Amino acid sequence: MFGRILNRMREKVRTRQYIMTLHAEEEMNNDGLSIYDVEHVILTGKIVERQKDPITAE
Repeated sequence: MFGRILNRMREKVRTRQYIMTLHAEEEMNNDGLSIYDVEHVILTGKIVERQKDPITAE
């Protein structure tokens, strides 16, 4: 279901065509993660579900 999106994300990581925002860096630091951790998850992981905020529906 999300294969097309995940493949696009992987291609962007492989070709270094993405921007890590300041907010994303702050969240990574708060969770003790590095950019390499995030890249590894995108390249090797899978999307298991779609989540929405119950208040904002985002």
